[in-house]
Amino acid sequence: YFDGILYYPLDVDFFLGSIIFTPGFGGGSSSMLNWGEFFASHGFISMVIGPNDEINDSHEQRAFGLLDAIQTVKTESWRVESPLYNVIDTTLFMVAGYSMGGGASQIALMIESNHNDHIVGAIALNPTILIEDCDLCADNEYCICLVPEFLEHEIPTLVIAGQNELDDLSNDYAGLIGQDIYLNTPETTMKILYEISDGGHSSAESPTGYVGNKTLEWVQYLLSSNESLCDSLLLPPENASQYLTTLQCGASVS
Repeated sequence: YFDGILYYPLDVDFFLGSIIFTPGFGGGSSSMLNWGEFFASHGFISMVIGPNDEINDSHEQRAFGLLDAIQTVKTESWRVESPLYNVIDTTLFMVAGYSMGGGASQIALMIESNHNDHIVGAIALNPTILIEDCDLCADNEYCICLVPEFLEHEIPTLVIAGQNELDDLSNDYAGLIGQDIYLNTPETTMKILYEISDGGHSSAESPTGYVGNKTLEWVQYLLSSNESLCDSLLLPPENASQYLTTLQCGASVS
C-alpha cells in the first residue's frame, strides 16, 4: 500500500480494536480521511491507505494492501516509541473500503494470511468486485465473474450498496456489485445488506447520516463485542430499499 495515515483516540488506557480503509478507483488515502477521523472519534484505531497505483492496481493487490496495513498497526503496538505502544489489541481488526476498496475487503477475507484469524469483520461500501478465473468463469468475458466459491468465508460482513448503482457504472459491472456480494456470501456467514433507496455508486462514500450510524453500530458490535447493539442492527434505516441479514441476536460475537 501507499501513503498510510493512522488515526487514534487520545488518552486511552485499554486495548483498542482497529479498522483499515482502502479507497476506490483513482483515489488515494486522502479520499478516505473522513472515515479514519470518524472511527477514531468513536474510540477506535483507524488507518486509511492508498494503493501503490491508483489506476492500475487490481482488487487483489488492494486486498494485499489491507493485510499489509494490519501488520503496520501491529508493529505500532510493539514499537516502544509509538503513542500506541501496548494499547492495540493485535487480535482485533476489521477491513473496509469503498468501491474497488470494498471489493478488496472481501477478497482480503479469502487470502491465505497469518492475519486472517485476527480479522473479525468487514465493511464493503458501494463495492465492486472483479476476480479473474478462467476455470470458474470460462463463459464470461475476460474470465471475470462472481460465484459463491470466491466468497466462502465465515467473517461477518456489512455490505452497503445503492439501489441504482449500475446507472453510474457500466453494464460490465452487472453481477459484480454489492447486492451480488451479499448473495454469493454463504448464508451461514453473519452478513447484512443495506441497500440505499435511489442510491448511486457514491451513496455510501461518506460516514454521514444513516450510513455513519449503521457502520458505527456494526463496528461497535464486532470490535467492542457490544451485543446490546444487535437488535439495532436488525432494524433497517429509513432510507433502505432493501435490508437483508443472517444476523441472529443471542449468538456470541467474541
